[in-house]
Amino acid sequence: MIASNGGSGEHVYPNVVEGVVEAINERGVRIDGEWLNISKFHPVALPEVGQLVRIKVQPKGFINSLEVVKALNGATGPAATPTDRDQRIARLAVLKAAANFLGEMSHTHPDVRSEHVLVLADKWVAWVNDDAD
Repeated sequence: MIASNGGSGEHVYPNVVEGVVEAINERGVRIDGEWLNISKFHPVALPEVGQLVRIKVQPKGFINSLEVVKALNGATGPAATPTDRDQRIARLAVLKAAANFLGEMSHTHPDVRSEHVLVLADKWVAWVNDDAD
């Protein structure tokens, strides 16, 4: 599903990757032996190992969206309820994205302060949770 372009070691990523999750870490998922990383601009809740997922991939290989097609218990994607672990992962991903975003903004906006991170993260988590419904 994920093909190499041959020469430079870079990959050509299809728009959609579907497969069983072989491994996860804080940065992404491995499917068919290839790692796909979470985008700081599109944080997603990571699935569990063994779940069948459908991932929309950006041209540079970052995850744009992730859908669980078949959960470990046989339930399918949207009907599956997010676990506490999924919610924690999503919150941490959003927190990291907010910190990165505001860190970049602080170079041009000196009024940006560390206490703004949680405010922004809370707004983004609310957006993610509303989007999930």
